[in-house]
Amino acid sequence: MGSYELHSRQWHISQLDVKNAFLNGDLQEEVYMAPPPGISHDSGYVCKLKKTLYGLKQAPRAWFEKFSIVISSLDFVSRSHDSAFFIKCTDTGRIILSLYVDDMIITGDDIDGISVLKTELARRFEMKDLGYLRYFLGIEVAYSPRGYLLS
Repeated sequence: MGSYELHSRQWHISQLDVKNAFLNGDLQEEVYMAPPPGISHDSGYVCKLKKTLYGLKQAPRAWFEKFSIVISSLDFVSRSHDSAFFIKCTDTGRIILSLYVDDMIITGDDIDGISVLKTELARRFEMKDLGYLRYFLGIEVAYSPRGYLLS
């Protein structure tokens, strides 16, 4: 069995959070609900929703569909093995984005392209840039000159 050395590209990995992600989804069907407590209304009346709400079974699917449309409009493509993994190849390099519900990580070697991506996403969704990736999906990430340490 041969040995090999892993090569670390030392790409910066950013973490971003989409605020109220499920409220961004557009409904494709008519959905009605009882008015929320505290809202005065006549008996027997319901509300017709124009957007998704947390707790609505369509909310996660509607949010992901909206995000997919936006990210595709920015020339990103998803991979068949993981529909929440997006990549864009540019003349300068590549940008990789992975989405998990409302959290995303972005990395790549096209630094200017990553900056443009963050600006475009912030223009379309309320976002918070959390800076360097430190903790994601229960995994702590630490940086070293040799690469990343996961625990």
